[in-house]
Amino acid sequence: MPLADLVPDALDLFDDWPTEPRVHHHGARAFDDLLTMAEVDRLIDHDCLPNRNVRIIHDGETVDDRDYSATPDMPNPGAVRRYLDAGCSLSIRRLQTLKPSLSALRREVARQTGYETHFNAYLTPPRQHGLRYHFDPYVTLVIQIHGEKVWPLHRPFVANPVEEYENFRRRGFTEQERKYLATEPPAQEFTLKAGDVFWLPRGWVHSPHNRDGDAPSLHLTFALKQRTLHWAAEEVTGVITRHILDDAEARDGIPPAQLLGHTETVVKDVREVLIAALAAMDPAEMAATLRRAALTEGPLPASPLRHGLRP
Repeated sequence: MPLADLVPDALDLFDDWPTEPRVHHHGARAFDDLLTMAEVDRLIDHDCLPNRNVRIIHDGETVDDRDYSATPDMPNPGAVRRYLDAGCSLSIRRLQTLKPSLSALRREVARQTGYETHFNAYLTPPRQHGLRYHFDPYVTLVIQIHGEKVWPLHRPFVANPVEEYENFRRRGFTEQERKYLATEPPAQEFTLKAGDVFWLPRGWVHSPHNRDGDAPSLHLTFALKQRTLHWAAEEVTGVITRHILDDAEARDGIPPAQLLGHTETVVKDVREVLIAALAAMDPAEMAATLRRAALTEGPLPASPLRHGLRP
């Protein structure tokens, strides 16, 4: 199942990544090959979910796993179901590590986009709330599997948040932002039904909940972690600094008198070395390295600098 099976205009996305939310409608059983409510029930009731994949959410907060686990590895038998029956929500983290079809889709979309990806699932009982208002540092495709989920949205407070900058888990909301969320109506609201795919751009503030009085809501969140110029700069400078190690002078010691007394001289020398290394860089080879880095999990040791050129 390629990205186009989730988002019909997927080819257009590669040139113009949408920054506004949108919903794509599919049939109610369109994604049975990815996940079903019955499968999730079996995972829960047969105690197949290890602690590393489980987050129980109560009133917007994550429950400490020590409250429902006697061992570090697995929840107590029946504990997850008891929390759900009490009105808590369940997040199944990194679901692609448990289900081959999701692992295959994750890898296929990663090859199409060059982006890191992962799947989480969220199960929310009738008339209950999951996470309270927050925002994510990545684009999310929300795939509604069962029931309905209401998504109130506020426009981003932060432009282009990433894991390393203005990540909600670290910054939270300012007092002014909290007052705004408490008093202002959502800018948009979507109600997702089974078979809907919701494009949620990064940074949009959301607090999804299940208003249905009868059925639980189950959805997948498919995170697409966009590559950025900051990411590309880190890759390029990482390759350059590894290459500079080939120069014996770059490995020479800095005398204490320079390091502590004339430090500006050291900074100027470093600047010259970096500028020379950038000038020596072969753009075509570096482009190939960036493409390889986008498609490879983990760091790459390859250097695209012209062999033998000394900064």
